[in-house]
Amino acid sequence: MCDQIKSASVRVAPVDSRCRYWAKLVRASVALPVPSAVNGANDIPGGYLKRGDEELFPGDMLIEGEENHHRNNRGWSYWVTYCDSEGVARRVRNPGSDEKAAMKAAGMPAELLTGSGGVAAAVRFAHGVRLGLIEAAPI
Repeated sequence: MCDQIKSASVRVAPVDSRCRYWAKLVRASVALPVPSAVNGANDIPGGYLKRGDEELFPGDMLIEGEENHHRNNRGWSYWVTYCDSEGVARRVRNPGSDEKAAMKAAGMPAELLTGSGGVAAAVRFAHGVRLGLIEAAPI
């Protein structure tokens, strides 16, 4: 009997196609940077993804950013999507202080707690998922 590889299919696309958008996929075999070293998407390893469908395997992290308005500067929203060990896609939007506090209480290493900004928070959340300290709701 063969073990079945579990994965989740996800759509790589902005919520509003008029807004600026980026997506990066960090495979499970690729190390994430420490959040304090992340100032923007360019600091996340890997190339930018094209819009379309992507397959996530356990440990893979899809990090996306989308401008909140196509004409006015209203900031950005960030998502972290990943596949759990059962092949279920899970996603969190704008991980912030609540998630950071939960990971800190669960024992996240101090070097992963530093760093500010939305992209750094997304990378911190991805570390927390990989360490088994936190999880997001299923999509």
